[in-house]
Amino acid sequence: PYEPLPPTVKFYYNGREMKLSEETEEIATFYARMLDHDYTTKAAFNNNFFQDWRENMTESERAKITDLSKCNFKEMHAYFLQKTEERKAMTKEEKQKIKEKNEEVQKEYGFCSIDGHTEKIGNFKIEPPGLFRGRGEHPKMGKLKKRVVPEDVLINCSKGSNVSKPPAGHKWKEVRHDSNVTWLASWTENIQGQVKYVMLNPSSKLKGEKDWQKYETARKLAQSIDKIRAEYREDWKSKEMRIRQRAVALYFIDKLALRAGNEKDEDQADTVGCCSLRVEHITLHEHRDGKEY
Repeated sequence: PYEPLPPTVKFYYNGREMKLSEETEEIATFYARMLDHDYTTKAAFNNNFFQDWRENMTESERAKITDLSKCNFKEMHAYFLQKTEERKAMTKEEKQKIKEKNEEVQKEYGFCSIDGHTEKIGNFKIEPPGLFRGRGEHPKMGKLKKRVVPEDVLINCSKGSNVSKPPAGHKWKEVRHDSNVTWLASWTENIQGQVKYVMLNPSSKLKGEKDWQKYETARKLAQSIDKIRAEYREDWKSKEMRIRQRAVALYFIDKLALRAGNEKDEDQADTVGCCSLRVEHITLHEHRDGKEY
C-alpha cells in the first residue's frame, strides 16, 4: 500500500500550495523521483505521464491541474533525495536488520516444492507501480504502470497443494493446475498487454534442464557451422533475389549476433532485428581498415 508523504512535503501548482488526494499524490511521486532524469525532458514521456495522471485525479483536481509546466514537484524530489542519503548513511547494524528482514521474506515466499525438491523462485516479488520507461524512444514512455492486485494474478500449482492466501478482502483471479508450464504465477501488465510471470530461479533443476537443452542445440550447430557458412557465401552468387537476400540475412545473424527480428506496431519501441533492418540502419564503407571495398 502507498505510504503518504509527510505533511511538511508540499506540492505546488501555479505557485500555490495544493493538497492532493492520496492516489494523485502517489502518481506525482513517481514523476518527482525522476526529476533529475533525462526522461522528464522528453515530450512523449511528459505528455503520456500527464494524460494518465489526470485520468486518475479527482474531478476538482482535474479541473485545476491543466498544465504540467505549472506543477512544482521540487519538494517531493528533495524528500526522496534525502531518503536516499539516509539509506546510504545507515550503520552496519541497521543494514544488517534490513538484510535479515529481507531474508525472512525470502524464506517464506522465495521457495517452492517441485517433485519433492525445494526450488528457489526467481522473481517472487511483483513489480511495483511506477512510470513506464521502455527501450529507446518508446512511444509509451511515461505511461502509468498500475498496481497489480490479487484479482489480476493467476496462481499455478499442483492439485491438493496449499494455495497461498491473498491479502484480506481480496481473491486470486484464478488458481490453475497446469504441469505443462514452468511459471508459478502470472498477470497481464497494463501498458502493452504483455503477460508477466513468476518463474523459477536460473539455479533450479527445471530451469537448468531447459538451459542445457539450448546449449545442446548450440553444440549441434557448431558441428555444422562451417558448412552453413560455405553455403550462404555460395548463395550470394545466386540468380534468385530471394536466395541472395536470405544469404545476406544469415551473414548478418552470424557475424553480428543479431536476433531474427519481427514487425512492430506503431505503439511499440522501434527496436529492430535482422529481418526488420531498414536501409537507414546500414552504412557501406568504400574504405575500411586500410582496405578498399
